[in-house]
Amino acid sequence: MSAAGSRLAGKTAIVTGATAQFGHGIARAYLQEGADVFLHDWPENRDKLARLQQELRELGRRVEIGTYAVDTTAGAEQLAADAVAALGKIDVLVNNTSGGGHGRFFELTETAFRRTLDRGLLAYFLCCQQVGKAMARRGYGKIINISSIVGVLGSGGAVGWGADRGGIDSMTAAVAQALGPYGINVVALARGATDSTPYTPEAAAERKLRLPFGRLGREDDVIGPAIFLATDEAAWITGTVVYCDGGYTTAAVTDAPDRVTETPYRGA
Repeated sequence: MSAAGSRLAGKTAIVTGATAQFGHGIARAYLQEGADVFLHDWPENRDKLARLQQELRELGRRVEIGTYAVDTTAGAEQLAADAVAALGKIDVLVNNTSGGGHGRFFELTETAFRRTLDRGLLAYFLCCQQVGKAMARRGYGKIINISSIVGVLGSGGAVGWGADRGGIDSMTAAVAQALGPYGINVVALARGATDSTPYTPEAAAERKLRLPFGRLGREDDVIGPAIFLATDEAAWITGTVVYCDGGYTTAAVTDAPDRVTETPYRGA
C-alpha cells in the first residue's frame, strides 16, 4: 500500500509484534490511512522497534512504542494502559506475535512447543482480554488476530505452529461472542504461502500448484484486508476467519493434463 488515504482517519491502533513480518507493513498502512499507532514488540527487540518508530514517524502521524512480555497478564495490562495514556483511546488491536513452531515432529521439544503457544495463543488471549477491557468501556473496538492457513491444514513440519494458529482461530470465534455485546468485532485474518518465505524452488513450485493465480502471496495481499477489517465497513463481520491465501486452503491440485497453460480469453 503506497498511496495515502483516509479510511482510518481519527482511529488509533495497537499492533503487536510490530517488527515481525506483516506487523510493520500493517502499521505503515494504518498510518498512511490516517490512524495513529502504538507499536509493541518483545523486550529483546527494543532497538529494532525504536528504529521502526523513527522510520514510520516520517509519515507524519503519531507513532508510540513499548516493549512488553505480553505472554503475561501484567505485560498485556501495561500495554493497554500505556496505549490509552499515549493515544487517548484504542480503536483497533492487531495481534501479530508468534513463537515459531516449525521443525521435524520428533525433534520438537517441550520447551519449543510451550514457547510457540505462549508467544502466540496465550499472548493473543491476554491482549484480547486486557485491551478488550479498554474497548469495552467505550463500547467499540476491532480486534484482528493475524493467523495462518496452517490452523486448518496439517503440516508434519509445523505441528507447534498449526496447534497455535488453530487455537487462535477457535479462540477468535469464542472471544467474538464474549466481546460482541460491548460493540467489539473480533476476526482472524489467515495468510497463506508468501514470497518472503525462504522456500526451496521445489517447495515453492509445489505450493504454486494449489494457487490458481500461479504465484505466492505478497505482503500487500494481506495489508488490504487488514485495513478493511479495521474500518466500520466491516461492522458486520465478527467471529470468523478471513482467508487471505489466494485460494490455497480450499484448492485441490489440478491434474497436470487439466492445468491451464494458455489464457486465450484474457484481454479479449
